Amino acid sequence: MKKMTRALLILSGIPLLAVFIFSQDCLSESCHQTFTDHSQVHAPVLEGDCLVCHTDSGKKHPKSRGSEFSLESEDIGELCEGCHDIAKGDLHTPVAEGECLSCHNPHATDTPFLLIESDISNLCNKCHEAVITNKKYSHGPTAVGACNICHSGHGKMVNSLVPLEEINQLCYSCHTLKEQEINSLENIHKPVQNSCVDCHNPHESDNKYLLSLSSPEACLVCHEDIRIKIDNAKSHHAAVEEEGKCLNCHLPHGSNYRFNLKENTFQLCLSCHDKKLKEGDHIILNMKDYLQKNPEWHGPIRNKDCSGCHNPHGSENISLLRYYYPPEFYSPFDIQNYQLCFQCHPETNVLDPSTIKMTGFRDGDRNLHYLHVNQEKGRTCRACHEVHASKLPVHIRDAVPFGGWQLPINFTQTDEGGTCAPGCHKKVEYKRDKN
Repeated sequence: MKKMTRALLILSGIPLLAVFIFSQDCLSESCHQTFTDHSQVHAPVLEGDCLVCHTDSGKKHPKSRGSEFSLESEDIGELCEGCHDIAKGDLHTPVAEGECLSCHNPHATDTPFLLIESDISNLCNKCHEAVITNKKYSHGPTAVGACNICHSGHGKMVNSLVPLEEINQLCYSCHTLKEQEINSLENIHKPVQNSCVDCHNPHESDNKYLLSLSSPEACLVCHEDIRIKIDNAKSHHAAVEEEGKCLNCHLPHGSNYRFNLKENTFQLCLSCHDKKLKEGDHIILNMKDYLQKNPEWHGPIRNKDCSGCHNPHGSENISLLRYYYPPEFYSPFDIQNYQLCFQCHPETNVLDPSTIKMTGFRDGDRNLHYLHVNQEKGRTCRACHEVHASKLPVHIRDAVPFGGWQLPINFTQTDEGGTCAPGCHKKVEYKRDKN
């Protein structure tokens, strides 16, 4: 550019000596000598090439000794681009509008990049004052006013002037350990795959971890089905409502377990249910201790899947149960009363009065489940079975609460069937093979 300018000056009849004289005049002690006293000097100024940007035709300079000086072009952006190659595309607004001087001093300063402000955040905030409002938590670069750590002031950019094709890669340029952790996970949360700023505010927030929304709202804005479940719940899970909320059970970035759980379902539940818990007037068992002492586990417990019966977010039914389950010893028979059990067990267990294969609880072909359950004063499943575990086969109870009494079952299993002598009738024996 300088060579071209000098050539044009010669062709136009202005000798190089004149250029030198102009420069000497511009930078004389009585005029612009102070330009060169700064630590950052624009290259044309430093080299005395004032005519790279200015021309001797146009507005009369007050000390030009008869000569007239103005800028080579009224379009500042065009003038700057004569030397500075700025990528086209999505540009910072001042760059796109050719307002280079809104951020830069064209001659000299004591700040990097000839910026007109030494504090970059102050410079940015002249236009972007709404971005920083002094909230409780600040991102590191925001806290120290280093906007340029994440943002570029000029060229081709995406996502609010972030100069990388993916915002996540920008985040990972500092958060290297988090990148390694996320990439090692079997299941990665969808927003993490998409963009960190889907959940986090990159500047500041009143929420911990710079979350754009507080927990659990940050989660429920996407998981609307869970919001409905929680809002309509009559039975509430403390883990959802206590401090930590969703993060009590889930990891926000990803996990090696389904649903981004911290551990497998069974271990996660027992991490809280390893002591007695109070729910209103009801005391919840120390389930970890109970299971250790009762080796005959119900199927979902054997499969280590508490969520097979319980909804961890909330339920319309007692004890977070997914479906209705009668809380009483007696209940009039209705197929709807056993929807929870029928998620695994066939309905025919209590619908057919006779069978030779559906259940082992039969006397010959007489279906004893039907006998006990399918009647006006039917015994519910809880009358004989523990729902979690017991010391007896097929998780039969030792005793069942009946009024103020622990009614004994007195069940004994045999190769052919078994016997029971509960408090409601004398000892009775049943055999599957009557021959």
